[in-house]
Amino acid sequence: MSFSDQVKNEAARIKVENKCCGWAQLAALIKVNGSLEIVRKRLALKMVSQHAAVARQTYQLLKERFNLLTKIMVRRNMYLNKDNYYIIKLPPQKGIKELLMNCGLIENDYRLNYRIKDSLVTNKCCKQAYLRGSFLGGGSVNNPESSYHLEIRVHKQDYAQQLAELAINSFGLDFGIRRKNSDSLLYLKNAEEIVKVLNIIGAHNSLLDFENTRVVKEVRNQVNRIVNCETANLNKTIEAAREQIGNIKLIEMIKGLDSLSPSLQEIAELRLENPYASFKELGELLEPTLSKSGVNHRLRRINKLADRLRDERNLSS
Repeated sequence: MSFSDQVKNEAARIKVENKCCGWAQLAALIKVNGSLEIVRKRLALKMVSQHAAVARQTYQLLKERFNLLTKIMVRRNMYLNKDNYYIIKLPPQKGIKELLMNCGLIENDYRLNYRIKDSLVTNKCCKQAYLRGSFLGGGSVNNPESSYHLEIRVHKQDYAQQLAELAINSFGLDFGIRRKNSDSLLYLKNAEEIVKVLNIIGAHNSLLDFENTRVVKEVRNQVNRIVNCETANLNKTIEAAREQIGNIKLIEMIKGLDSLSPSLQEIAELRLENPYASFKELGELLEPTLSKSGVNHRLRRINKLADRLRDERNLSS
Protein backbone atom coordinates (compact mmCIF):
# COMPACT_ATOMS: atom_id res chain seq x y z
CA MET A 1 0.00 0.00 0.00
CA SER A 2 1.32 3.42 -0.94
CA PHE A 3 1.57 6.20 1.63
CA SER A 4 -1.18 8.10 -0.22
CA ASP A 5 -3.49 5.06 0.05
CA GLN A 6 -2.66 4.79 3.74
CA VAL A 7 -3.66 8.42 4.34
CA LYS A 8 -6.92 8.08 2.40
CA ASN A 9 -7.89 4.84 4.13
CA GLU A 10 -7.34 6.43 7.52
CA ALA A 11 -9.16 9.69 6.72
CA ALA A 12 -12.08 7.86 5.08
CA ARG A 13 -12.69 5.82 8.24
CA ILE A 14 -13.32 8.91 10.37
CA LYS A 15 -16.98 8.96 11.42
CA VAL A 16 -18.49 12.35 10.61
CA GLU A 17 -20.58 13.17 13.68
CA ASN A 18 -22.01 16.61 12.90
CA LYS A 19 -24.69 16.92 10.24
CA CYS A 20 -23.16 20.15 8.90
CA CYS A 21 -19.74 18.49 8.53
CA GLY A 22 -21.30 15.55 6.73
CA TRP A 23 -22.82 17.92 4.19
CA ALA A 24 -19.50 19.74 3.73
CA GLN A 25 -17.52 16.53 3.21
CA LEU A 26 -20.10 15.04 0.85
CA ALA A 27 -20.26 18.27 -1.15
CA ALA A 28 -16.47 18.31 -1.58
CA LEU A 29 -16.38 14.64 -2.59
CA ILE A 30 -19.04 15.15 -5.25
CA LYS A 31 -17.57 18.46 -6.41
CA VAL A 32 -14.10 17.01 -6.91
CA ASN A 33 -14.92 13.47 -7.96
CA GLY A 34 -18.50 13.49 -9.22
CA SER A 35 -19.86 13.81 -12.73
CA LEU A 36 -23.40 14.64 -13.82
CA GLU A 37 -25.11 12.50 -16.41
CA ILE A 38 -28.28 12.96 -18.43
CA VAL A 39 -30.27 9.74 -18.67
CA ARG A 40 -33.53 9.97 -20.61
CA LYS A 41 -33.51 13.75 -20.15
CA ARG A 42 -33.17 13.41 -16.38
CA LEU A 43 -30.23 14.09 -14.05
CA ALA A 44 -28.09 11.28 -12.70
CA LEU A 45 -24.86 11.29 -10.64
CA LYS A 46 -21.77 9.12 -10.97
CA MET A 47 -18.63 8.90 -8.80
CA VAL A 48 -15.53 6.73 -9.21
CA SER A 49 -12.91 5.92 -6.58
CA GLN A 50 -9.85 3.67 -6.42
CA HIS A 51 -10.28 3.26 -2.66
CA ALA A 52 -12.82 1.00 -1.00
CA ALA A 53 -12.88 3.06 2.21
CA VAL A 54 -13.59 6.28 0.28
CA ALA A 55 -16.35 4.61 -1.76
CA ARG A 56 -17.88 3.16 1.42
CA GLN A 57 -17.92 6.50 3.19
CA THR A 58 -19.36 8.29 0.17
CA TYR A 59 -22.13 5.69 0.00
CA GLN A 60 -22.86 6.08 3.72
CA LEU A 61 -22.99 9.90 3.52
CA LEU A 62 -25.39 9.70 0.59
CA LYS A 63 -27.67 7.25 2.39
CA GLU A 64 -27.61 9.32 5.60
CA ARG A 65 -28.59 12.54 3.83
CA PHE A 66 -31.07 11.19 1.29
CA ASN A 67 -32.98 7.96 1.05
CA LEU A 68 -32.11 7.63 -2.63
CA LEU A 69 -31.53 4.56 -4.70
CA THR A 70 -27.74 4.27 -4.74
CA LYS A 71 -25.82 1.64 -6.64
CA ILE A 72 -22.22 0.70 -5.94
CA MET A 73 -20.28 -1.50 -8.36
CA VAL A 74 -16.80 -2.97 -8.31
CA ARG A 75 -14.72 -3.15 -11.45
CA ARG A 76 -11.18 -4.37 -12.10
CA ASN A 77 -8.75 -2.15 -13.92
CA MET A 78 -7.57 -4.01 -17.02
CA TYR A 79 -4.34 -1.99 -17.28
CA LEU A 80 -1.38 -1.06 -15.06
CA ASN A 81 -1.80 -2.53 -11.55
CA LYS A 82 -5.18 -4.19 -12.32
CA ASP A 83 -6.58 -3.10 -8.92
CA ASN A 84 -10.28 -2.78 -8.21
CA TYR A 85 -12.08 0.53 -8.57
CA TYR A 86 -15.52 1.45 -7.31
CA ILE A 87 -18.40 3.16 -9.12
CA ILE A 88 -21.19 4.84 -7.17
CA LYS A 89 -24.28 5.71 -9.22
CA LEU A 90 -27.46 7.57 -8.40
CA PRO A 91 -29.82 6.90 -11.31
CA PRO A 92 -32.49 9.47 -12.26
CA GLN A 93 -35.00 9.79 -9.42
CA LYS A 94 -36.81 12.29 -7.29
CA GLY A 95 -34.47 14.06 -4.84
CA ILE A 96 -31.31 14.27 -6.97
CA LYS A 97 -31.87 17.93 -7.79
CA GLU A 98 -32.24 18.75 -4.08
CA LEU A 99 -29.05 16.80 -3.31
CA LEU A 100 -27.07 18.63 -5.98
CA MET A 101 -28.42 22.03 -4.89
CA ASN A 102 -27.61 21.35 -1.21
CA CYS A 103 -24.07 20.38 -2.23
CA GLY A 104 -23.73 23.56 -4.30
CA LEU A 105 -23.29 21.84 -7.65
CA ILE A 106 -26.27 23.36 -9.45
CA GLU A 107 -28.63 26.31 -9.11
CA ASN A 108 -32.40 26.07 -8.98
CA ASP A 109 -32.54 26.65 -12.75
CA TYR A 110 -30.08 23.74 -13.28
CA ARG A 111 -27.13 26.00 -14.09
CA LEU A 112 -23.84 24.47 -12.95
CA ASN A 113 -22.20 26.16 -9.96
CA TYR A 114 -18.38 26.05 -9.86
CA ARG A 115 -18.01 27.83 -6.53
CA ILE A 116 -17.98 26.58 -2.94
CA LYS A 117 -21.38 27.11 -1.35
CA ASP A 118 -20.79 29.54 1.55
CA SER A 119 -23.31 27.90 3.89
CA LEU A 120 -21.32 24.64 3.74
CA VAL A 121 -18.13 26.14 5.21
CA THR A 122 -19.41 28.47 7.92
CA ASN A 123 -17.84 26.65 10.89
CA LYS A 124 -14.20 25.61 11.29
CA CYS A 125 -15.19 21.94 11.68
CA CYS A 126 -17.06 22.16 8.35
CA LYS A 127 -14.04 23.70 6.66
CA GLN A 128 -11.92 20.80 7.94
CA ALA A 129 -14.51 18.33 6.63
CA TYR A 130 -14.60 20.11 3.27
CA LEU A 131 -10.81 19.91 2.93
CA ARG A 132 -10.94 16.23 3.94
CA GLY A 133 -13.57 15.56 1.26
CA SER A 134 -11.49 17.39 -1.34
CA PHE A 135 -8.44 15.27 -0.52
CA LEU A 136 -10.42 12.02 -0.49
CA GLY A 137 -11.95 12.90 -3.85
CA GLY A 138 -8.88 14.07 -5.73
CA GLY A 139 -5.84 14.13 -3.46
CA SER A 140 -2.55 12.30 -3.23
CA VAL A 141 0.60 12.63 -1.13
CA ASN A 142 4.11 11.29 -1.76
CA ASN A 143 5.95 9.02 0.61
CA PRO A 144 8.25 11.41 2.53
CA GLU A 145 11.16 9.05 1.85
CA SER A 146 11.23 10.35 -1.72
CA SER A 147 9.99 13.95 -1.71
CA TYR A 148 7.53 16.26 0.03
CA HIS A 149 4.56 16.69 -2.28
CA LEU A 150 0.80 16.79 -1.71
CA GLU A 151 -1.73 17.67 -4.38
CA ILE A 152 -5.47 17.86 -5.00
CA ARG A 153 -6.74 17.56 -8.57
CA VAL A 154 -9.91 19.48 -9.49
CA HIS A 155 -11.62 20.16 -12.81
CA LYS A 156 -12.14 23.93 -12.86
CA GLN A 157 -9.58 26.74 -12.44
CA ASP A 158 -12.07 29.02 -10.64
CA TYR A 159 -12.93 26.27 -8.16
CA ALA A 160 -9.22 25.55 -7.60
CA GLN A 161 -8.64 29.22 -6.81
CA GLN A 162 -11.53 29.33 -4.35
CA LEU A 163 -10.40 26.12 -2.64
CA ALA A 164 -6.90 27.61 -2.31
CA GLU A 165 -8.40 30.77 -0.77
CA LEU A 166 -10.37 28.67 1.72
CA ALA A 167 -7.16 26.84 2.68
CA ILE A 168 -5.05 29.99 3.15
CA ASN A 169 -7.73 32.02 4.94
CA SER A 170 -8.88 29.25 7.28
CA PHE A 171 -5.72 27.21 7.90
CA GLY A 172 -2.76 29.23 6.59
CA LEU A 173 -2.06 26.62 3.89
CA ASP A 174 -0.43 28.27 0.91
CA PHE A 175 -1.35 25.98 -2.00
CA GLY A 176 0.25 26.56 -5.37
CA ILE A 177 -1.91 26.03 -8.47
CA ARG A 178 -0.86 24.75 -11.87
CA ARG A 179 -2.62 23.42 -14.92
CA LYS A 180 -2.28 19.80 -16.04
CA ASN A 181 -4.12 18.91 -19.22
CA SER A 182 -7.71 20.08 -18.63
CA ASP A 183 -7.46 19.92 -14.81
CA SER A 184 -6.02 22.18 -12.13
CA LEU A 185 -3.66 20.90 -9.43
CA LEU A 186 -3.40 22.46 -5.98
CA TYR A 187 -0.06 21.43 -4.51
CA LEU A 188 2.15 21.78 -1.44
CA LYS A 189 5.88 21.02 -1.30
CA ASN A 190 6.54 22.22 2.25
CA ALA A 191 6.77 19.42 4.83
CA GLU A 192 5.32 21.58 7.64
CA GLU A 193 2.24 22.41 5.57
CA ILE A 194 1.74 18.77 4.52
CA VAL A 195 1.84 17.78 8.20
CA LYS A 196 -0.79 20.44 8.86
CA VAL A 197 -3.05 18.98 6.15
CA LEU A 198 -2.71 15.47 7.60
CA ASN A 199 -3.70 16.85 10.99
CA ILE A 200 -6.67 18.77 9.59
CA ILE A 201 -8.12 15.78 7.72
CA GLY A 202 -7.64 13.55 10.77
CA ALA A 203 -4.94 11.19 9.43
CA HIS A 204 -3.03 11.23 12.72
CA ASN A 205 -1.33 7.84 12.45
CA SER A 206 -0.11 8.70 8.96
CA LEU A 207 1.07 12.05 10.33
CA LEU A 208 3.24 10.24 12.90
CA ASP A 209 4.65 7.97 10.19
CA PHE A 210 5.37 11.04 8.05
CA GLU A 211 7.13 12.82 10.92
CA ASN A 212 9.19 9.73 11.86
CA THR A 213 10.32 9.27 8.27
CA ARG A 214 11.02 12.98 7.96
CA VAL A 215 13.19 13.05 11.11
CA VAL A 216 15.23 10.02 9.98
CA LYS A 217 15.59 11.50 6.51
CA GLU A 218 16.72 14.90 7.80
CA VAL A 219 19.19 13.35 10.26
CA ARG A 220 20.61 11.19 7.45
CA ASN A 221 20.88 14.23 5.17
CA GLN A 222 22.58 16.21 7.94
CA VAL A 223 25.09 13.41 8.53
CA ASN A 224 25.78 13.22 4.78
CA ARG A 225 26.31 16.99 4.64
CA ILE A 226 28.77 16.84 7.55
CA VAL A 227 30.65 13.89 6.00
CA ASN A 228 30.80 15.63 2.62
CA CYS A 229 32.02 18.83 4.25
CA GLU A 230 34.66 16.99 6.26
CA THR A 231 35.76 15.10 3.14
CA ALA A 232 36.01 18.32 1.15
CA ASN A 233 38.02 19.98 3.92
CA LEU A 234 40.29 16.94 4.19
CA ASN A 235 40.89 16.96 0.43
CA LYS A 236 41.73 20.66 0.56
CA THR A 237 44.13 20.07 3.45
CA ILE A 238 45.87 17.20 1.61
CA GLU A 239 46.16 19.21 -1.61
CA ALA A 240 47.58 22.21 0.24
CA ALA A 241 50.04 19.98 2.11
CA ARG A 242 51.23 18.42 -1.17
CA GLU A 243 51.86 21.87 -2.61
CA GLN A 244 53.72 23.00 0.50
CA ILE A 245 55.92 19.88 0.56
CA GLY A 246 56.73 20.34 -3.13
CA ASN A 247 57.74 23.95 -2.50
CA ILE A 248 59.85 23.03 0.52
CA LYS A 249 61.71 20.34 -1.47
CA LEU A 250 62.30 22.83 -4.29
CA ILE A 251 63.88 25.29 -1.85
CA GLU A 252 65.91 22.47 -0.31
CA MET A 253 67.20 21.41 -3.73
CA ILE A 254 68.11 24.90 -4.98
CA LYS A 255 69.21 26.80 -1.87
CA GLY A 256 69.01 24.41 1.07
CA LEU A 257 66.69 24.75 4.04
CA ASP A 258 69.46 26.39 6.07
CA SER A 259 69.01 29.43 3.81
CA LEU A 260 65.65 30.04 5.43
CA SER A 261 65.12 32.05 8.59
CA PRO A 262 64.98 29.93 11.77
CA SER A 263 61.19 30.23 12.04
CA LEU A 264 60.65 29.22 8.39
CA GLN A 265 63.21 26.41 8.59
CA GLU A 266 61.48 25.08 11.70
CA ILE A 267 58.02 24.98 10.07
CA ALA A 268 59.46 23.57 6.81
CA GLU A 269 61.14 20.64 8.58
CA LEU A 270 57.99 20.06 10.65
CA ARG A 271 55.83 19.94 7.50
CA LEU A 272 58.17 17.37 5.88
CA GLU A 273 57.98 15.21 8.98
CA ASN A 274 54.15 15.53 9.22
CA PRO A 275 52.87 15.67 5.63
CA TYR A 276 49.15 15.29 6.46
CA ALA A 277 48.93 17.30 9.67
CA SER A 278 46.53 20.26 9.80
CA PHE A 279 47.68 23.81 10.56
CA LYS A 280 46.33 23.42 14.08
CA GLU A 281 48.28 20.18 14.62
CA LEU A 282 51.47 21.71 13.23
CA GLY A 283 51.10 24.72 15.52
CA GLU A 284 50.72 22.46 18.56
CA LEU A 285 53.97 20.65 17.67
CA LEU A 286 55.99 23.88 17.81
CA GLU A 287 57.68 25.15 20.94
CA PRO A 288 56.21 27.56 21.88
CA THR A 289 52.94 26.64 20.20
CA LEU A 290 51.66 28.72 17.28
CA SER A 291 48.14 29.55 16.14
CA LYS A 292 46.67 28.28 12.85
CA SER A 293 46.97 31.73 11.32
CA GLY A 294 50.63 31.89 12.40
CA VAL A 295 51.40 28.52 10.76
CA ASN A 296 49.52 29.57 7.64
CA HIS A 297 51.49 32.83 7.47
CA ARG A 298 54.88 31.02 7.63
CA LEU A 299 53.89 28.44 4.99
CA ARG A 300 52.60 31.19 2.68
CA ARG A 301 56.02 32.88 2.92
CA ILE A 302 57.66 29.57 1.94
CA ASN A 303 55.24 29.22 -1.02
CA LYS A 304 56.07 32.75 -2.21
CA LEU A 305 59.82 32.05 -1.94
CA ALA A 306 59.37 28.84 -3.97
CA ASP A 307 57.36 30.72 -6.64
CA ARG A 308 60.18 33.30 -6.87
CA LEU A 309 62.80 30.56 -7.31
CA ARG A 310 60.71 28.99 -10.11
CA ASP A 311 60.44 32.34 -11.88
CA GLU A 312 64.22 32.89 -11.63
CA ARG A 313 64.90 29.41 -12.92
CA ASN A 314 62.51 29.91 -15.85
CA LEU A 315 64.18 33.23 -16.76
CA SER A 316 67.67 31.72 -16.63
CA SER A 317 66.62 28.85 -18.89
